[in-house]
Amino acid sequence: MRGGGDTTRPGTAPGRDRSGSLSDRVASEIGRRIVSGHYQPGETLPTEPKVQEEFGVSRTAVREAVRLLSAKGLTVSRPKIGTKVRPRTDWNMLDPDVLKWQIDQRPSDEFIHSLFEMREIIEPAAAARAAERATPAEIEALRLALDGIQNRDRGSADQIKADLAFHMTVLEASHNPMIRSVGGLIESGLVISFSLGWRTVMGDDAVFQHRDVYEAIRDHNPDEAYLAMRRLLRNAKGNVFDSIWIGRSVEAGDGNEIR
Repeated sequence: MRGGGDTTRPGTAPGRDRSGSLSDRVASEIGRRIVSGHYQPGETLPTEPKVQEEFGVSRTAVREAVRLLSAKGLTVSRPKIGTKVRPRTDWNMLDPDVLKWQIDQRPSDEFIHSLFEMREIIEPAAAARAAERATPAEIEALRLALDGIQNRDRGSADQIKADLAFHMTVLEASHNPMIRSVGGLIESGLVISFSLGWRTVMGDDAVFQHRDVYEAIRDHNPDEAYLAMRRLLRNAKGNVFDSIWIGRSVEAGDGNEIR
């Protein structure tokens, strides 16, 4: 295979990763190469013997890795043709591994726009339902998460954990199993923000916006919960892109870094 080195960026935020069996590790590496564009849609992947040689694994491990990739919509295998990369429109973008692999490969602006757009469709509605349905225990869980967001060191692992718990609790408090099922997608959106935390940390405005969401849910005000979550997400998206653009300026060496 071309480019056999590890393509994962240093400092990538924690997330779900397949690191168990040999077939899992082979699938993860090939999956990253596919989502990064190293292997283009329609391109045939290297043969089984070549993959065996590169990774030092058995034919069984290679075939299991291909099955994993096929289940995610990334590849399709045909007798006498081999394994080809499927069009991006066929990929299961909600699969946690596919999401994480894209995040690991320095995600494109289009990917980030799409991910935040999906969050803006789901999370404000979830917050509104949570304002109607949250139990006292779930409201208390939100309060504890908010306490971590407000009082832990900015950008610390503890604050990141609290932020993630806050958003996951909102999804749970919606008491809608369909909304709960997209938790992996929301988590991946947060991972993008956290992975850029070495450039920026959560500002006071973001802390206040989390508090507004909490108070609207606590007060059982669905309209305000919806609007507060929408404001929070739009601010988060702006911060992510600000960080990306700052990073590009630094890498380009054009002296436009904001200090």
